[in-house]
Parts: sequence; structure tokens; C-alpha cells
Amino acid sequence: MWNWLQKSKSVKKELFSFKDEPLTKISIFLLIILDIFILSNVIVGIEAETDKAPKTYIYYPSSCTMHFKEVKTSYKDFYSNNSYIKLHNKSKLCNELETKINVFKTTEIFKKNLEQINTLEEKQRKNNIRLEQIRKQYNTRLFEQIAKMQNNKALNEAKIEYETLTNDNKKLKKELASITKVSQLEGFDEYKKYIKTNKDLFFEEKKKYKFWQAFKEYGYMLLFILPLLLLFGFFYLRTKKKQLKGEKYNPIIKIITTHISFILILPIIWYSLTLIYHVIPKTLLKNLIEYLVSIGLVSLLNYFSIALVVLFFGGLIYYIQKRTARIKQERIIKKDFKKIISFSQCFNCEYKIDYTKDFCPFCGTKLYETCSKCNEKTIKYEVYCKSCGEKK
Repeated sequence: MWNWLQKSKSVKKELFSFKDEPLTKISIFLLIILDIFILSNVIVGIEAETDKAPKTYIYYPSSCTMHFKEVKTSYKDFYSNNSYIKLHNKSKLCNELETKINVFKTTEIFKKNLEQINTLEEKQRKNNIRLEQIRKQYNTRLFEQIAKMQNNKALNEAKIEYETLTNDNKKLKKELASITKVSQLEGFDEYKKYIKTNKDLFFEEKKKYKFWQAFKEYGYMLLFILPLLLLFGFFYLRTKKKQLKGEKYNPIIKIITTHISFILILPIIWYSLTLIYHVIPKTLLKNLIEYLVSIGLVSLLNYFSIALVVLFFGGLIYYIQKRTARIKQERIIKKDFKKIISFSQCFNCEYKIDYTKDFCPFCGTKLYETCSKCNEKTIKYEVYCKSCGEKK
């Protein structure tokens, strides 16, 4: 991990240096604007290309899937919220189904009945809200009237209103029941027959499409990215080659092509990881879970998740501690021990101390070690032994 961080410094140098000199803040700001512009255009371009392999929920919209699951008989079940989805973005079966539905859905009687149903149901909704309000007030008013022994005018008015609304709801219910059923409309039988004939085919095709859609999407992404990456990568490699040879090169071309190439690589990495997850972990986990459920060993999933969490946090703690120890060691190495010893300071806390003693009285650091040649005591970090002159 640390080696990777070291390499990332060289990447930073490639992105933000002009002939080995750091870029000014204004230049970095202008580069960031350029990066945002390029990234936004790359995203728009990728979306335009990957739309040629629409997502499963677009290619097989829910408004289509629900009909193949079960033949619908309510007017509102034929009201689709997916009208914005273009025909070429939907499967052949869904387009054919929509054609069958439009035979009766686009008729005047269907529109008239649907409008009437919406109007009557809206009236029912308002009546029910008012009935609920009266129910809540009725009990309160009843107890108030009994307690105060006043006249029951308000209570009687509430009762009359309650009965009127209840009777109105009954009439609305009868009107709704009298509306011609969808199943009685011309063309419904063809719709019903089409669903029964193609139901199994629909779900089989949807399953296949769901698996292969990720590959198609990845392919369209590459068709958009690779030409750009090859173009800007070529100019970057050419300028980098001149730089390594010590030849004259244009640093602006190198900086811009570096940024553009880096931006173009990002979607490739993202889509590659998404595809790998789609093919391997997602499929394997699904099969593993189904297998464990079938043999009654679902608890193994808990053991697996516990093991993953322990490994993750254990690895994280190990990395933090190792890095802290390395930084501490590097800090010690960078210290000017000649200066520290000449000023009679402790190697660790750097307080002024007495070197005739073996340990620092402030932090307990050991001050002496034994010379490997003469076995005499010598101050740590001295280059030569003060007794025999041997280099340590």
C-alpha cells in the first residue's frame, strides 16, 4: 500500500508539473476547469453510446412486466408511466404487447370510462376524509354535550352530514360498478391471449438480456473511449519519450494529454469493475446463497460476513500501525544527531540532559550502547567510538 502511495506521488508530478517545476495555482485552477469540461463531455458521450444497450428496467419496463406476470382487468393498470421510453429502447415483446393494449386503450370509450372512474374515486376520497373527521369529532362532541347538558344541535348536524356522505359513497360505488369492464372491450381477448402465449418466452428473454446487457454496455463504452484514449495517449507517449531522451518537447501538450488520458481511463476502470462484479461475485453469491438456503445452512453466511469484517478492520489497523512506526522511524533518521549530541539533548524528547547518566530523566530513552570492538560505553548515534575511534 505504501509503495502504491509512493508511486502516486510520481502521478501527481505528471499531472501538476511544468518541466519538473510545480504549476502555479492559476494554472492548476484552469486545468481543473478543463478537466471538469472534458469529464462532463465524456460522461454525456458514454451515456449516449450505452443507451444503445438500455438497462433491463428500460428494455423490459415494469409497466410491461406486470402484464406478463398477470392479466390485468383494471382501467388504471393500463395507464403507463413509461411513455417517455422510446420504442427502440423497449423489447419486441413489450412493443407488441403495447400494440395489443392500444387497440382498446386508445378508444374513446376507454378514455371516457377512465376519466369517469378517476372523477368518482376522487369524490369517494374526499367523502372518506370528511367521514373520518366527523368520526373523530362525533365522540368528542357527544361527551361534551352529555357533560354540559346543552342542546344537541351540533351533534345532530354532524349526524345528518355523516349519513349524507355515507349514502353518497354508496351511490358512487354503484356508479363505479356500472361502468363497462375492461375485459368487455373489443381487443381485450387478443391482449389476454398474447400474454398467455408469450409469458414463458418473455421471462426467459428478460433473464438472458439481464446477463448480457452489462457486456453490451461495456462494449459501447469502449467504442466511445478507445479512439480518444489512443489519440491522446499517442501524443502523451511521444512527448514523454522526448522528455526521457532529453530532447526538446512541448510541456503543455504533455500536461493536457496526461489529464485527458487519466480522465478517459477512469470510466474504463469503473465499467471494468462493474462488469467483474456482475459476472463473478454477484453470480457466485447468488448461487451460494441459494445453495446454502437449500441445505439449511444460512448461518454460514453470518460466519462469512464476520470473517470479512474482521479481515478488513484487522488489515486496516495493521496498515495504520505499520505506517505510524515507519513515519516514526523516518523522523528519527532525519534528525541531526550531531547537533543534538553537541547541545547535550535527548535523542527522543530533545530536552537538555546530562550525558554522564545512562537514561534520559524526562522520557527514559537509553543514551548509551556498547562498542563492538572495545566493549566500552559510547553515546548512541555517534559516528565513531570515543574510546577506540572505530567507526560504528
